[in-house]
Amino acid sequence: MKTSRARPRIRDVAEAAGVSETTVSHVLNNKGRVDAATRAKVAEVAERLGYRPNSNAKSLRSGRTDTIALLLPVGVDTTNSHHILAVDFYLSLTMNCVEAAFDRDQALLQLPPLRELGDLRRFSIDGGIVVDPVPQDPRVAMFHQLNVPVVTIGRDIARPGDPWWVAADSVASTTAVLDHLAEAGAERVAMLSVDIEWSWFTDAERAYAEWSRARGRDPLLVLAKPDKLPGSAAEAANALLDLRPDAVYAPPQWLATGLLRAARERGVRVPGDLLVSVGVDSHLARTSEPPLTAVDLDPARTAREAVDLLVRRIENGEPAGPRLIPVGLHPRASTLGREGAGTVVS
Repeated sequence: MKTSRARPRIRDVAEAAGVSETTVSHVLNNKGRVDAATRAKVAEVAERLGYRPNSNAKSLRSGRTDTIALLLPVGVDTTNSHHILAVDFYLSLTMNCVEAAFDRDQALLQLPPLRELGDLRRFSIDGGIVVDPVPQDPRVAMFHQLNVPVVTIGRDIARPGDPWWVAADSVASTTAVLDHLAEAGAERVAMLSVDIEWSWFTDAERAYAEWSRARGRDPLLVLAKPDKLPGSAAEAANALLDLRPDAVYAPPQWLATGLLRAARERGVRVPGDLLVSVGVDSHLARTSEPPLTAVDLDPARTAREAVDLLVRRIENGEPAGPRLIPVGLHPRASTLGREGAGTVVS
C-alpha cells in the first residue's frame, strides 16, 4: 500500500544541508549570524524539499494569524445587479484579493457589514482592506480603535494626510473619457454622477468641472440619489437630458443603464444624437445596446497593490503610498460612428 509522502520537517532540511536545526531556523526566520553561502545553501535545500513552516507554530511565535479581512461597501449585494458601480468589479476585486493574499501566505476573510466594534473583535485578523470608504468611515475607525492595521481601496476624503490607500486614477480616467468625447465631436459634454462622498466620484466630478471651465464651458452635472433604485436613475437621467447634452459621462453603470433607457423613451439616438460612456467596464457595459465605451479600472492590479500595502503596514514598513492605479479606456459603439444615423437604443 502506497503511503503519502510526509511533509518535510526542519530536521530534514538540516540533514540535507549538513547544518544544525538551529542554523536552518535562523536562516528561515532571518535571524542570527549565518554566512551568505550557508544561507543560500539552506534556502536552496528548503525550496528543493518543499519545506514550508508550520502555520500554527509560526502564529504562536509571532502572534500573527496570517489572515486579513476584506470589507466591501455597505449595501453591496453580489446577487443583485443594481450597484453604484458594477457587480463584475467587486467580484473581480474580491477574487484577485484572495489570490494576492495567498501569494503572500495570507488567508483572506470577507467580512459582512460591521454594525459595532464587537463585530470586528469576533475575528482574529492581522489587518483589513476597506473598499470605497466614506468620510471618517466608521469601518476604518473600528480598525484604528483596535489598533489593527488597515488600508483602503479609494481614499477617505476626510483624512487627507493618510497615505495608506490604493485607488484607480479617477482624475486621469475622467480626463481621458472627456477628451475622447470631445475628439468624437461632442461640444456639450455632461456628467451624470451620484451623490455619495466616495473619492472616486468626488475626484471625477472635480476633474470634469476643471476640464469644462478650461474650455470656457459651464459644467452640466446632475447627481442621482445613492439609493441605486431604477426610479432614481430615471429621474436623474431625464433631468440631464433636459440640459440637451450631446455627450454624457456616467461613472456608475447603474446610471448609464438608466440613461440609455431614458434616451430610448425620448427617441434620443445613441450615438447618433448622444454619445454615452461609463466609468467602469462590466458585462453590462459590453452587452448594452449599443455597447458602452468604458473605463478599465484594473481590479486585478488594484487588489495586488492593496494586499501588498496592507502586508507592508502589518510588518511596520513605510507606507510607500498612496498608490494610484493607471487606467485604460475601451472605446465602443456608444461613442463611435456619429457620422452615421446612429443606433436607436432598444
